[in-house]
Amino acid sequence: MKPIDLDKLDLLTLSILVSLYENKSATHVSRILDVPASKISRCLHTARLIFGDELFIRRKYGLVPNDYAGKIYPIAKEIVDCAKNFNRVNGAEQSHNRYFELVIPGMIAYAYPRALMKSIKEHNKNIHINVSSWNSHSLESVISDPHSIVMCCCKGPEEILCFDQKLQVEVLATMNRQYLLSCRKHPILKQDISLETIAKYPYINTLIGIQAPILNPFQEYCQAKDLSLNTEMTITSVSSLFDYLSDCQSLAITPYKAVYDMLDDDSGLHACQLSEYECNRLFEVVEPLKLVLVTHPSVDNEDAAWLKKQIRELTHELI
Repeated sequence: MKPIDLDKLDLLTLSILVSLYENKSATHVSRILDVPASKISRCLHTARLIFGDELFIRRKYGLVPNDYAGKIYPIAKEIVDCAKNFNRVNGAEQSHNRYFELVIPGMIAYAYPRALMKSIKEHNKNIHINVSSWNSHSLESVISDPHSIVMCCCKGPEEILCFDQKLQVEVLATMNRQYLLSCRKHPILKQDISLETIAKYPYINTLIGIQAPILNPFQEYCQAKDLSLNTEMTITSVSSLFDYLSDCQSLAITPYKAVYDMLDDDSGLHACQLSEYECNRLFEVVEPLKLVLVTHPSVDNEDAAWLKKQIRELTHELI
């Protein structure tokens, strides 16, 4: 492997590499970072030349990081996180700690920034936010950074508090509604849709846990009922999930109404809410997951309280 020319490696390229690794979709990264798709392609090309490696392999559902990308990801992530501290220092000096790092589950990370920025402008708030997608290391950032606000899925607050007793945990929603996603011509749409018929098809998990992948409620149900379920892969980016489902026999279940609301006639996908009867069957066996808001114990300023209030209100609309 040739030596890395650090003089040619800029922070934007590293930020794009980190976000691509976490989201596996250039389209989704473009929305999160507010960077044109063409710029992302150029930065990825530059990174490949600098590192002398392909880094990501294109698949029909997105960009899959290879082993070498997995090795450089934690280093790049640390550099990008450290660089954000410049903004925090500057924000602390100029606007009394009004810079916030928001971490949101990848399936709904696209839905919050625009709405939050609209509220910030309407209320004339001098608040700056950076939004990134949840990953299994996100809780570590909120422990060390009092300006981090994290949303994540878990079985309950106690799961977060086992990670660190000092964190503040608030339940935003109990996710007891479930939405089935498939391609528009999927054969299941000509059948009675039940938990058993869903289990007959390849399944895409869309959730990752606090530190590692978790069994989502449907997977847990199948395990409890001895139903054979072929979990094909985990995809946590909504754009990657849509790309993959548009041309395959796989199915996915999401608890997020915002994802259901995204689909239109041009998407090539079909979504339907599972019946109350099937959801009751599911949650008689397993506990529904909860969407929680996690903050540092010292976050008690007026702007943080206002921002958390906006997140609560948005969550009622989106979940």
